[in-house]
Amino acid sequence: MLSGMAQPVTGRVVGSTIELDAPVPPFEGKRVLILLEPEEDVVLSPRDQRAAWDAWVAVGPQGPLEDDGEATFP
Repeated sequence: MLSGMAQPVTGRVVGSTIELDAPVPPFEGKRVLILLEPEEDVVLSPRDQRAAWDAWVAVGPQGPLEDDGEATFP
């Protein structure tokens, strides 16, 4: 049963933690009901895809993209 205070907030599940994209009303110390549903995949326009690619190229990879050994090519 949802009350008048119910509002959707998106976020990301990381292990047993939920990282929210926006602040929520003051629920500190209160019990809450959490309904988890996968968010629809966002389809970027070609312009937005290009901007994201350019941003990635500008700062380089952000994480381990290395192989453990020598590269193998077919």
